[in-house]
Amino acid sequence: MPKDYYKTLGVARNATKEEIKKRYRELAHKYHPDKGGDEASFKEINEAYQVLSDERKRSQYDQFGQIFEGGAGPGGQGGFGFEWPPSGFADFDFSEVFEDFFGGLGGTRGKTRERRGKDIRLDLKVSFEEAVLGGKKEIEFAKLSRCSRCNGSGGETGAKLKNCPHCQGKGNIQKTQRTFLGSFTQVSTCPECLGTGKRPDPVCYQCDGRGIEHGVEKLEVFIPKGVRDGEALKITGKGDASITGGIPGDLYINIHELPHKIFRRQGDDIIMQFPIKLSQAILGEIVNVDTLDGKLLLKIPEGTQSGDILKVRGKGAYVTSGYGRGDLLIEIKVEVPRKAGKKVKEIAEGLKEEGF
Repeated sequence: MPKDYYKTLGVARNATKEEIKKRYRELAHKYHPDKGGDEASFKEINEAYQVLSDERKRSQYDQFGQIFEGGAGPGGQGGFGFEWPPSGFADFDFSEVFEDFFGGLGGTRGKTRERRGKDIRLDLKVSFEEAVLGGKKEIEFAKLSRCSRCNGSGGETGAKLKNCPHCQGKGNIQKTQRTFLGSFTQVSTCPECLGTGKRPDPVCYQCDGRGIEHGVEKLEVFIPKGVRDGEALKITGKGDASITGGIPGDLYINIHELPHKIFRRQGDDIIMQFPIKLSQAILGEIVNVDTLDGKLLLKIPEGTQSGDILKVRGKGAYVTSGYGRGDLLIEIKVEVPRKAGKKVKEIAEGLKEEGF
């Protein structure tokens, strides 16, 4: 069955040369074997691009279909004369594709692209009180840091820079591979000099010339007032050190708020249950309530019902900005004795007669 090259590339039959080129580049990124793609699909899109990128071949294909110039159908060698690199690549900057495949040609002599260090993400459990009122905690985590011996230079004291023996000062390593599509030259950054083309001599024995080392850092983290469960704190420059001399990454701390046995949040408010006796509910009373801010005097009005909410303004959670607070909502729970004595029963009988 003849192949539909327009369908293979996913372009319209009236697509421009630039549209075809752009689509091919996207598919090449996706299906290249060195990127974990499907080799058969990569071969098909290259075959389609050879034809559709060449005006003469595209014209013949549009007129005669896949079989032209005496070519065979499926299973044979078509008149396309499948070649590598394709003839239609004369105006195609193929380095744009291979830059992502192989990390770029990176490594011109004596020059490397300084890359930022990697960010680090950690999870931190905090108590309900710490999340609401703020606080500080000491954390310990593994990270890449500048070598403590050479301070990131990669060399011993007095070391001189010389051409890297691994790449002969080029900053990159080239490796040619033969495939059914032809020969590919893979260019990658030299792992020894990281693309600079230079190595200190003698190298620091502690980091083997890399200027970085694995270590553990202790850090005191300040927890802002009102931080929410699931929010992340960002500490600039506390991520991994850059292996190419760039700035370090950042540290992100994901906050996980632990539940409290008494309090819970409702937006910026805090809700709690407070048990009172039946006599307090009927007669009213001033009682002590334990809150996040310490003991609080609370007036229980006469005739308070179980489930009533008493509001204490400004004693809730801090808002996200840290300025201002929500309210403390105290839900009353009237406790009825499970076993009543004779006197209590007599009182209850009297209340019953009064219609209570």
